[in-house]
Amino acid sequence: MESFYATKIDEFAKGKISRRALLESLTVAVTTTAATASTAANAAASDPALKVALVNHISYNCPDFKKGADWYSKVFSLDQIGTTKIDTALPFGKKGEKPFGVTAGDVPLTSIIVRTRDLNAPAQGGGAPRRKSQALIEHMGYTVADFDREKAKVQLKALGVENVRDGGLYSLHMTDAFGYDVQISGIANNALSDGA
Repeated sequence: MESFYATKIDEFAKGKISRRALLESLTVAVTTTAATASTAANAAASDPALKVALVNHISYNCPDFKKGADWYSKVFSLDQIGTTKIDTALPFGKKGEKPFGVTAGDVPLTSIIVRTRDLNAPAQGGGAPRRKSQALIEHMGYTVADFDREKAKVQLKALGVENVRDGGLYSLHMTDAFGYDVQISGIANNALSDGA
């Protein structure tokens, strides 16, 4: 990880990246390193609880995975990989990119998995039928690189995204292809700054 820090500082010194990009890259790296170190330290302690470090993926079930995946691809410029008859994965970032200067070697990349599934069907693998949930995920919030709320509104309108609305000082909410609420915000000022 030290070489990552040195590379970013060198890029900044040579004018290849802005101060903001440097701070964003270092913030992501330090946060990830701290979360990983904290997880390892806590695992060694007497606390038996598992400590989460990162979001690995979001599994999104819907009536038509292709329609859902196309919406997320269009709005967030995500590639669809590993497509089967019922699902596809959409990893954050493009192959070969280093989002915020972080590579898959530094941290696992997060992805959205969109699949077609009958929500009333029994569990896969012959398990007991799924219990009817009495809770739901109200919305999913994503951090967007170089987020500018007013510019994002224009971009989303051009993409045909419906129901774009302010989500506080630093974020926007919108509705995806199946009416699910999606929130976007930036790195420095984000949905947590808004209290969302």
